[in-house]
Amino acid sequence: MFARKTVLTIGIVALTAAGCGSSDDAAPVVEETGTARAGSDLAAEAGSTEVEGPEPRLVVADADSGRIEVLDLATEESVHTFDVGNASSITTINGRYAVATDDEQAHLLDPGSWTIDHGDHTHSYVKDPVDIGSLDGAEPAHVIAGDRKVSVFFDGAGRADVVDFDSLSKAESTVATTIESNAHHGIAVPLSDHFVVSTGGTEEDLPTGLEVRDSSGDVVRPLDAACPEMHGEAVFSNYFVVACEDGVLKVDASADFGTTKFPYPTPDARAWSFAHGSRGALVAAPTETGVLVLDTRSGEWVQARTADEALSAGVSSDGKTVFSVQADGTFRVFDAVTGAETSSTPVVRPTTDDDDAPELQVGGTRAYVSDPVARTVTEIDYRDGGRVARTFDFDFTPASIGVIGA
Repeated sequence: MFARKTVLTIGIVALTAAGCGSSDDAAPVVEETGTARAGSDLAAEAGSTEVEGPEPRLVVADADSGRIEVLDLATEESVHTFDVGNASSITTINGRYAVATDDEQAHLLDPGSWTIDHGDHTHSYVKDPVDIGSLDGAEPAHVIAGDRKVSVFFDGAGRADVVDFDSLSKAESTVATTIESNAHHGIAVPLSDHFVVSTGGTEEDLPTGLEVRDSSGDVVRPLDAACPEMHGEAVFSNYFVVACEDGVLKVDASADFGTTKFPYPTPDARAWSFAHGSRGALVAAPTETGVLVLDTRSGEWVQARTADEALSAGVSSDGKTVFSVQADGTFRVFDAVTGAETSSTPVVRPTTDDDDAPELQVGGTRAYVSDPVARTVTEIDYRDGGRVARTFDFDFTPASIGVIGA
């Protein structure tokens, strides 16, 4: 399983959720299938219990067996092990669900912890982890959430399956919409009761354009803007951005799916993937010369330059800080406004091998970095000079990680 390796500080401190319009001594709200805490004004989901604050869980996929371990970060205990065939890639959805993919299936998992943010307070819940079900298809790749839906694009099948959040909350994997396309490394972005789907791609070449589909998946119209060598996207409430060879393209549903292109700030800049926080409009992309940061509202760029390649990037939940894991094995923290580096911490061995590349995920006030070679995941307090808080050992190679419930 796993073992605690190094303890340099006390574990994560959960944020206490404020009450919601009821007195502290009010009787607890008890639903037929779920339990809310005393004073809460929200009913608990079936099988769940409301808790005082976030109880995040780390989800770790084995590179070789398809085993997925769920670790309670407060108790440091394993709460569940999923066996999902050969799945070794994890995408977290809405801070709640995990989608694990292999060459032939996308497995929908509920690791059993989540937090609902109401702005001035939060509600947090836990339940036993659930294997919701799987979607079958060749080469599932881009898993994208938006508009209370999650879409999985199957490159080899040229198809995207879409599941509503309402189905997931009922532990059902019912496909609400199927979007037919051609075989290519594609995307289908749920947005404002529509879908924006990649076009122009083949099995050898990346997509070059986008089209709008209606809620049934039928074509409405192509978008005028071109996006050569499309790869990497980030979705917000009513718009999304996608990385192209010549810049980042923004598609805005509130402007009748109008588009805006943000050219890269320098010729050597190119984004291939994006990370973004739970709040704000910033996205961060790892590059060969550091981290590219884009304000997706204003189109303004910030470059955090480094001497070597950034392998993975992250954005803090408040959008004020960006992070990277570098090829030299360091975890670096940058000011999101200026791009200035504020700390650098050695966390993994230097690497140039994609198979051994570390993965960076952010959960609440901590960042997590996997080390496939050392079979560890390191927890970092990025607000305290990038201090290593804990390191977890595993008896398998952590191919992919995610954080839920933060």
